[in-house]
Amino acid sequence: MKPNSSTNYFAAFVMTFERSHLILDTIDKLLAQSISPEKVLIIDNSISSKTQDFFTDYKNPKVEYFRVGKNSGPAGAAKIGLERLSQEGYKWIYWGDDDDPPFFKDNFEVLLNLADSIPDCGCVGAVGQHFNRKNGLIERVQDEELQKTGELKVDTIAGNMSKIINANVVLKNKVLPDESLFFGMEELDYDLRMQKAGYNLYVDRSMYLRYRTQSNHLGKNVKRGLKKDSNRMQRDYYSTRNGLFILKKNGLILALLLNIFRVFYKMITSFKYGNNYGKRYSGYLWRALRHFFKGKKGRVVF
Repeated sequence: MKPNSSTNYFAAFVMTFERSHLILDTIDKLLAQSISPEKVLIIDNSISSKTQDFFTDYKNPKVEYFRVGKNSGPAGAAKIGLERLSQEGYKWIYWGDDDDPPFFKDNFEVLLNLADSIPDCGCVGAVGQHFNRKNGLIERVQDEELQKTGELKVDTIAGNMSKIINANVVLKNKVLPDESLFFGMEELDYDLRMQKAGYNLYVDRSMYLRYRTQSNHLGKNVKRGLKKDSNRMQRDYYSTRNGLFILKKNGLILALLLNIFRVFYKMITSFKYGNNYGKRYSGYLWRALRHFFKGKKGRVVF
């Protein structure tokens, strides 16, 4: 791997929306990594000028600010970040959120060493998941898979999990995030298209285990069907709608049919939390179904 003093090796973009109070801490944590980005590009989706005002007085030669001028969503912001930094010649690009800096100071060092050691690596991250193409569900990596050392191949890595992209995925294969998804499942869509282009995604087992231990998630399994607050309901609208689009795009017809059935099942069982809750939550899911069948994407005002 190139030394940290080299140029055009590793850059980062961080997407933000109305969170100027978090930006400085996130930037500081990125630059405090044992191998830090040579450049940090802030992609601002904010409607207000608060974040822009902050960067008017903020001076750091490693940090560049870019205001989108609208809320393009995480998908739109990620597209801008990957496009700009790949065109500037960086080999590896960190895909980050404003509120999820790396857990450990050696995150980037461990992951970049792993990335450089694997010829077909398109993406590395601290935490990843498997994707079941038969039923269309994202599945948890089992604790037992993390007991060995070395890399583990996964199907998708979230943007808040130290996701680092090989710039060749963009430059040579023209794979960019689908901005029409706006929000929710955009990483899965991107990762599946990356794999179609011949790349694979990897996590470092030891780091993954450190994350799971730090979060006290060892031995825990995903619980589905839990009661959700208003913000989570809106997120479920996007993840439901976009998930169906992704299954259709990838020709996973059985999984698509199963997930449409699963949406109806979630609508019915949501009434166990009360009539008002059931009506509200099923309303979000019904809208997601309608928009899928109509082909409606993009941002939705609730």
